[in-house]
Formats: sequence, structure tokens, C-alpha cells
Amino acid sequence: MKSLKTAIYLLAVSLVSLMVSCTSTPKNDGDSNVKHFRHIQFSETAYDITKGIYPISDEEAKTVNNFTFTYNEAGKPVSIAYMRGDKTLGYSGEGYARTEFSYNDSTELQTFFDEKGNQIEYGGVYTFVYKLDENGNRIGLSFLDKEGNPASNRNNIAYYVWKVLPDGMVQEKRYNKDDVEVVMNPNCPFYELRFSYDKNGYCVRLANYMADTLYDCTEENCGEVGVSYFLFTNNDKGGLTDFAVYNSHGQMSNLYSGWSKFQNTLDENGNVVKSFFWDQDNEPLSGKRNPLTVNKYDEHGALIERQFMDKDENLVVRQGPDAAVIKYTYDETGSPVDTAYFDASMAAIVK
Repeated sequence: MKSLKTAIYLLAVSLVSLMVSCTSTPKNDGDSNVKHFRHIQFSETAYDITKGIYPISDEEAKTVNNFTFTYNEAGKPVSIAYMRGDKTLGYSGEGYARTEFSYNDSTELQTFFDEKGNQIEYGGVYTFVYKLDENGNRIGLSFLDKEGNPASNRNNIAYYVWKVLPDGMVQEKRYNKDDVEVVMNPNCPFYELRFSYDKNGYCVRLANYMADTLYDCTEENCGEVGVSYFLFTNNDKGGLTDFAVYNSHGQMSNLYSGWSKFQNTLDENGNVVKSFFWDQDNEPLSGKRNPLTVNKYDEHGALIERQFMDKDENLVVRQGPDAAVIKYTYDETGSPVDTAYFDASMAAIVK
């Protein structure tokens, strides 16, 4: 793998000058190259192209929080920004307010910015450098630091290698700077992964492989019976509704946080209004984690309240936020103003 890593790194360094300006912004409403979406399609791998789901009109985008995609003449995104009207917002849930893209025949670069236009770290790095094949498909990924030098991300990954296998699954392998294969992340210690997609292009399965064999990870964080694959269910608009974890024998298993599966209830706009979690015995999650979380949104699509409940829909104080209810307020432009915390009796908690 040494030659591949070196080639990716040299290509990354040589193409820093191709990165788009940090000051560019989405075009005005009405431009045919601009589209608006309420949400980003769920993904479990950097291989996936970022796609918007639940489209809205230019007029709706003036008052609704949305991901504004600006495309070039080839139909590729050059900017994705989380916005309401002309205001860039800083709580997209994606880890950045805006990401920008630049391309040549063999490379795609991505850089990341906050709502004030400052370039920021994403995953511990500043620039993603995708290697493309002759058809423009992603086959590799490496990273650059703020100065444009080769870097490793926060999970000690220096580069990815992808390959589409004869059965249609996408194989993913990751390596550190010494060309040693590394895990996806410490909380999910898988090495080789294979991804399956449905006819709509939605990811429906992530599987852990070793030597072409479906494999049970038994490392720490992989439950009592091992973890082999995840199954995902998406609705017809691309919204994630179900996420379940199994071992190689099809037995429910659990991840480090104790849950084995969850189910989202989505409203007509694709907002997650309820999430219910089960453990590996197919019982409602208990212990340190509550099984049910209920979300409420305002007319702009902004989260205004989160409630933590037990299986009988009684409010309970959840560890972490140490609250049963969290309320969020915003100003007229959509910027956050305040966050308030309450216990199960709705008494205010001072943070």
C-alpha cells in the first residue's frame, strides 16, 4: 500500500491551490443551480456523496432552515450551506455550517467553515482530498491539516481505499500513516467494511469482513455476542427510520452505549419526532439510557424542545444532559439565543 498512500499524499499537497475561496457563498434564490433541502441523507461512510432529502422551494427556503446546495455546470456541488434565507446557521448537526468543493479530473477537495465564514476542523482535519477514478467515482480519501500538509483524522486514519466488488458491495479499508490497517473508530472497532445499497442509492447494510468472510467483532464496545453488521431502513424520501445491530448469526447485539436497535418516527418534513431504543434482548433500553426521546420543532424546522422518557412515556432525567427536558430558543434570524434545562417535574435546572 505504500505506493498508493504516497501517490495520494503527493496529489493532495499539489492540489491545495485548487481549493475554492473561503469567502464564496451560495447564489441567490431563483438560480437554477441552487436547490434547497431540509435534511442530508443518512450515511455511515465517507464514500457516500452528500445528498439532500426533503426538497423545498426557493420561497420556502426564505423562512425554513435548509441545506442550500449550489451546483456547477456539471451538476456537482460546489457549496452546501445550512441556511435560513440569507443567514448561515451554525447548528446543522453535520459538524459544519458550510462545506465547499473543488474538482479536477482525478481529485475532489472539500473544506469546512463555521457560520461566520471561518475555516474549521472537521473530524480533526481541515481538508478532505478524494481520489477519483476515470469515471469520477471515489476510490480513495486522504487529509490535509490547516497548513496543507498530510494529516490523520481524529481516529488516526491517514487514508481510505474503496473498491466496488463484483457483488455490488463497496469495500472500505482504512490505514494509518505507516500503512497499517486501522479501525473505523474506537467505539466501532471494525477493520474491513462492506456497504450495500438499495435501488434508490440508500445505504441498507454495513458489514464487518475479514478474509472475505462475515466476521464477528468481539473487541471491547462490541457487546456480549459480538457485532457483525448493521441494517438500515429508509423511507421513500430517504429518511432513516430504523437502525439495528446483529452478530454474524443474526442475533441482536449491542454497541458500547448499550442499545441494539432504534426506530425513528418522522413527521411530514422528515424531522425525527420520536426515537425509541431497544437492547439486545429486544426490551426497551434501560439503565443509564432512556428508551424514548421526543423532539418538537418550530415552523422554521428548528428544534425547540427535547424530552427524555421511559417506556411508558413518563419524563425521566437522562444522564449526560442531567435533565428530563431541554428547551431551545432562537432569534428572528434563526440564531440560537438560549438553552434551558428542566427536571421531570418541569422545575428549572441551573447549569
